[in-house]
Amino acid sequence: MESINLLTKKDASCTDLLTCLYNLKPADLEVLQTVAKNPNATLDQIAAKTQKDRSTTHRTLSKLVSINLITKQTKTLKGGGYYHTYSMLDPMLIKKHTQEHVKEITESLQLLINNFDSDLEKHLTNK
Repeated sequence: MESINLLTKKDASCTDLLTCLYNLKPADLEVLQTVAKNPNATLDQIAAKTQKDRSTTHRTLSKLVSINLITKQTKTLKGGGYYHTYSMLDPMLIKKHTQEHVKEITESLQLLINNFDSDLEKHLTNK
């Protein structure tokens, strides 16, 4: 319920929306802001700027990539090997993904409402 309250407050922001929809924690937002300010940054650079260890930063970056807020690009080293850089997705793409996510949630909530009477009766009589 707290997340719904977050979205319905008078001064709700896009950060509140992203926090609610994608279950972002303050540390996730800090990494996202760091990536937004430092395009094509490496894991080590992001970890240093956020003052977090590499494994924590890597988990956060993986989460942000998986929910389409940032991108991960593989760069090849001349002598062999590779590394990754991270950049924020274009804000219009983030908006599009967010709209799609809101639509999915809205459809799911509507289905719950449509089935509310029968579902409630089923749960009450099973107890």
